[in-house]
Amino acid sequence: MQRLFHVLQLSILLQIGLVKGLLAQTDPPSYGARAGALGHAFTGVSGEFWSLYHNPAGIAEVSSLSAGLFFEQRFLLSELNFGSGGLVIPIFNKQALGLQLHSFGFSAYQENRVSLSYGIAAFENFSIGVRANYNLFSIEDLGDANAFFVDVGLQARISPELTLGITATNVNRVRIKTQTLQEDLPTRVSAGLAYRPTEKVMFVADLQKDVNHEVSFRGGVEYAIAPSFYARVGAGNEPLTWSAGFGILFGPMSLDASLSHTEILGYTPTLSLTYEVNRKSTETNPINPL
Repeated sequence: MQRLFHVLQLSILLQIGLVKGLLAQTDPPSYGARAGALGHAFTGVSGEFWSLYHNPAGIAEVSSLSAGLFFEQRFLLSELNFGSGGLVIPIFNKQALGLQLHSFGFSAYQENRVSLSYGIAAFENFSIGVRANYNLFSIEDLGDANAFFVDVGLQARISPELTLGITATNVNRVRIKTQTLQEDLPTRVSAGLAYRPTEKVMFVADLQKDVNHEVSFRGGVEYAIAPSFYARVGAGNEPLTWSAGFGILFGPMSLDASLSHTEILGYTPTLSLTYEVNRKSTETNPINPL
């Protein structure tokens, strides 16, 4: 009976496009509560840990060893828990390595991934990055599968206040296969800007295109209410989404929380924690470091 219940759960979730979440959805995981609160617009942000998840070129500007964890419960469904941890290791000459571990799903559908990233400031004000991903899928009654796919990213510093980013995921167009299922992994291209006119304010905006879906717009604003407290709001379309959240700095640590709402599907809370070895309590969240 319990096995039948799980199969029925899986069937329902597949029909409304949730378990296919990392496979074909237009509303990707937030990959950190800061990005989640900013409408998932993070392609242009550079020089901070969460660039590891959104644009591998951005980690080239990370100046110290950094680590982070995040957890979100998609649409308040326990079957759609998503968690990840990562590490960014600067090496030399504005180069950095990154490691990510992901886990998503429940007993009837499980997805695990390990990702390795490399970013380098190849020229002055221009960075490139690449991320290699290995996924393991386990789908009850449908079998197991694995996939290897590659993401690439670029970033250009237009001015000290403005950065342009471009990233593409699954550029090798991988398809997962089991005995009874074939499914294309999503291929998505994003172009985004991050603009910081003052130390207190940051604006972000992304255009994202999945090959199987319409172009979507994502955007958000971050404002430093106090040196160690940030308020954030964001919005997007395809699907229509709004979000809000906050961030608190504790010396080398950052605690971020966000809540987003997607039409029809509902609310998604996200919590993340970041540790940056050399950051002091007086420093603000990094963006476009000089």
